[in-house]
Amino acid sequence: MQVDADGDLLGDYRQAAALFGEALTAVGDDDWANPTPCGDWDVRSLVAHLIVGESMVAGLFQGGGGASVAEVDTSVLGPSPMATWRGTALAALEASTVDGVLDDTHAHHVGELSGTVIVGFRITENLVHGWDLARACGIDIELPEALAERCLDSWLPFAGAMQDGSAQRGYFAEPVLPPDDAPAGVRLLALLGRSA
Repeated sequence: MQVDADGDLLGDYRQAAALFGEALTAVGDDDWANPTPCGDWDVRSLVAHLIVGESMVAGLFQGGGGASVAEVDTSVLGPSPMATWRGTALAALEASTVDGVLDDTHAHHVGELSGTVIVGFRITENLVHGWDLARACGIDIELPEALAERCLDSWLPFAGAMQDGSAQRGYFAEPVLPPDDAPAGVRLLALLGRSA
């Protein structure tokens, strides 16, 4: 993700994590088994996926590995999913502020990636899965326009690869055609397989 005059990368990460957190606060006791726009994942699996992702980022930036997790283990939610998510999100955000970590290369499970690219992935994950979570709980939210625009700038170069079955495919659903004159948030969701 590019850093531009509209804001810095870490600010974008904080904003995206806050959006996910707001969606998580809306999850009621009866919502955890609700289906989400993410294939076979229910709300519980989706939140566990975000927790594992943030935990992986903290580990990577602190010198650990970035092993891929094939299956979502919902036991990571613990007795208080909100507290668990908040702890892992804060740890990832803090690890991202260490001098040099964004410029360094890290052994992510998809390959050697810069910290900047990894944080860009996390921004998109938080934004899109925050929308997924809200939708699963019957809430409509709009993605922040400037932030969605920056995510689009990062993902559009991969659009062809996402359609032809290469490495990026499988992380999100196949792209759908957005409505004419759609705002950036809707176009980002469409690129990543969602109909707003």
